[in-house]
Amino acid sequence: MSRGFGEIGVIKQLPESIIAIAGLITQLGDMWFVVLWIIGTYWIVSRDSSITNTPLQDCSYLFALALGTSALTMSLKHIFMLPRPPGATTAMLPAWLPASSKPVYESLVTSDGFGFPSGHALKSTAVYGGAALLFTKRDGQNYLVPAAIVTIVALSRVVLGVHYVVDILTGILLGLLFLVGMNRLTKADPRPAFVVSTLLGLIAVVLSQSYTSVLVVVAGGLGLGSWEYSHR
Repeated sequence: MSRGFGEIGVIKQLPESIIAIAGLITQLGDMWFVVLWIIGTYWIVSRDSSITNTPLQDCSYLFALALGTSALTMSLKHIFMLPRPPGATTAMLPAWLPASSKPVYESLVTSDGFGFPSGHALKSTAVYGGAALLFTKRDGQNYLVPAAIVTIVALSRVVLGVHYVVDILTGILLGLLFLVGMNRLTKADPRPAFVVSTLLGLIAVVLSQSYTSVLVVVAGGLGLGSWEYSHR
């Protein structure tokens, strides 16, 4: 039985330009972009002590969150094993794009594998939400930007037809729960955060048996080792 309620039929009527824009927006929730964003954030906050006095600690914690959510997503997808919407793995190249751009376009607007929950929604909520908790001023106004990013990333997944609405809503909820749990368990300390993320990665290795889960374990181990080495 489908998890959708007709949203896929609606998005199939959207103009090609909207699909292309959604393909770009959704990159904000991709691991490659999140990692680059964390690096860029470190470069910025390390030069402005009014934002944080512990830039390396905070950004290391965000990286641990990114790893942990990736591992959690892989595990949950292989536990539920629910398919993506029909057509999620294929895309029609717009006429206004050159034929040579087809591989790149398809990589932006398609997804394969299991579809529940949305990893983009989960990771974006935890990482950008975590940044808001670490860097937001007491007036709370800076929460609007992370909330907007999470919203457009999550919606882009539905617009692309690679997730149902229930997938992204569940991803956002799980991202919030993961962030709250990690904050309470680790107190935003990278050391225990990397331990948790690495353990989640090991669980993902067992459940998914994918090279991506192995990378999470390796990255978590390297992150923990680097943190310990720099704080000897």
